[in-house]
Amino acid sequence: MLSRGYSKKKKFNLKKFSKRKKIIISIAIVVVSFFVIYTIYKINSYKPDSGKKEVVKIETGDRPLKKTTTIFISADGGLNLRQDRNIKSAKLVLIPNGTKLEATEELDGWYKVSFDGKEGWISKEYTTIQAPAADPSTGWSQYTNTNQGYKVKYPPGWKYQDYGGNEATKSLSMTAFSNQELPVTLPQGSEFIAPIIIQVSGRTIDEVTKEYTAITGVVGEKMTVAGISATKYTYTSVMSNTQTTGIVFSANGKTFILSEGGGYAEDLVKMANTFTLGA
Repeated sequence: MLSRGYSKKKKFNLKKFSKRKKIIISIAIVVVSFFVIYTIYKINSYKPDSGKKEVVKIETGDRPLKKTTTIFISADGGLNLRQDRNIKSAKLVLIPNGTKLEATEELDGWYKVSFDGKEGWISKEYTTIQAPAADPSTGWSQYTNTNQGYKVKYPPGWKYQDYGGNEATKSLSMTAFSNQELPVTLPQGSEFIAPIIIQVSGRTIDEVTKEYTAITGVVGEKMTVAGISATKYTYTSVMSNTQTTGIVFSANGKTFILSEGGGYAEDLVKMANTFTLGA
């Protein structure tokens, strides 16, 4: 016989539930089991395969290039190839301006390149990825006037003739350039017209400028020759009735006059762009 303080525990008996309740309970068990299994799967999926903590490396700033990059030297006078990434590092060789190179590595503002059989580093600051414009005077010949202290290039196949100076016109030097034969001496009694003429005059630039600005219909345009401010005058010649161009500038106490006889304005400008002082 049981004591009063004892109560018999009731066991869970599914048989007591109706068929409908049994279905609901079964569905609930399946749903809960699914969420438990899915939660365990998601937790495990966040773990590295190795079971170790993953380290994510974040790179900042310059880093080695993964592939070669084409660059061009952009430094007047060239750029030194150095042994290391330091302006105080040993100089290996001077790379000319405009040289095309393949950079295999970029680090701390420096490119690693090879040139003339030597490998080293160049400053990224003096390079560009833009190819330099083609030099229109490539293949041209060079004329040097030692007495007047200048150099200029002229088109291939052209000839030149130095006629010296003329005291009467205060001309210190006159050199003609042409794609045809030129006379050895200046013709007398007629105006000498050549495709292109370079004169060095003893007159002041104001005197020469006054002559050009007095021409009817002349148009003046500023330009630069050898780093010096110059004026390009365009007008119609009374003698030949053709459009003519003259470029005037002053340097070293002399007045330089670059002119063409009509139809050679493009060649004149190209020649002016090759003009340098110093022989």
